[in-house]
This record gives sequence, C-alpha cells and structure tokens, in this order.
Amino acid sequence: MNTRVNLSRVVHSPRMSQKITILRKTGSWVDGTWELSEQATELAMRGIVTLAKAKDLEQIPEGDRITGAIRILTTERIYVTDGSGYDTTDMVYWRGAKYRVLTVTPDVDYGFYRSIGARLEGDGIG
Repeated sequence: MNTRVNLSRVVHSPRMSQKITILRKTGSWVDGTWELSEQATELAMRGIVTLAKAKDLEQIPEGDRITGAIRILTTERIYVTDGSGYDTTDMVYWRGAKYRVLTVTPDVDYGFYRSIGARLEGDGIG
C-alpha cells in the first residue's frame, strides 16, 4: 500500500513558514491580442524558503551559472512561462530581493509545490 503524507500543514506552520510576496503579471485580450498589464498583481503567500542547493539547480539548464538561487515550497501554485510567447513568469519578493521563478515542480501528492528562483535584484539573503 502506497500512502502519501500531506505536508501542507508543515508548509504553513508558523515555525517553518514565512511571508512571501508573489508578483504576478496579468493581462487581458484586446482585439484578439493578449496584452500584459504594466502593473503586476501582488499576492501574499506563506511558504518555506531556503537557499537552493546544487542538487536543486541540476534540474534547470542554467544551473551551473546561477548564483543567489532559492527554493520555495508553497501550497499555492507559482507560475513560470509556458512557452506560449508571453512572459508571464511570477516573481518572488523575499527578504528585500526579487527572484525570477525558473522551475515549478508539482509535489501535489504531498500537498505542496516546489519552485526554484534566481535572484534578479536586491541584496536579499541567498
């Protein structure tokens, strides 16, 4: 019997989690064309944020060149551009720095999503 443990309570635990801000690009269809809004929507979430390890970075082609990467565990999905030609990748604002989400791995069997972000700007930890 294969039973899975739902870890979503751990991801939201006050002892383990912290507040993070997701900057999500939005847009609308105008005359058959998708137009991105100039202003991103800010979403408040709770999750576990740690420094990314070499093993985490092996999942992405740019892994050998990335510095200042973080691993983010959330129960809500974070989005990365799907290759449709529109850059709708979420940004994570954490501890004074902005990170671009590079990958999202749905560990939904365990109750969370695992994402990797690379620091774009700021002097945040990581």
